[in-house]
Amino acid sequence: MARIIAPGGDMTKLPDATDVDVVVEIPPQFAKYADAAMLRLQVLYPVCRFAKQGGGISVSSSGGLAADQFRKDVLHAVYREKIYSETLTMRQALVAAVTAR
Repeated sequence: MARIIAPGGDMTKLPDATDVDVVVEIPPQFAKYADAAMLRLQVLYPVCRFAKQGGGISVSSSGGLAADQFRKDVLHAVYREKIYSETLTMRQALVAAVTAR
């Protein structure tokens, strides 16, 4: 669940705005993938700032992007990192089997 923090600290949903601060809550079973996900997100959103905050990822932007889009992209990146991590050994074994002589 995303919490949108408006300037002044009140929790409201912002429309496409110039300043957006979003904290996307990450379920505990996905927490270990947050760092790698933030690195990938920095490539997609170079003007944004990403940081771990409590049980989630904080996103700060001065661009005109929607908070809902940040939430979607953060959760997607974390999930992709989980899949990548869990399938890495299988993919390495497949490549080794295919390229072995």
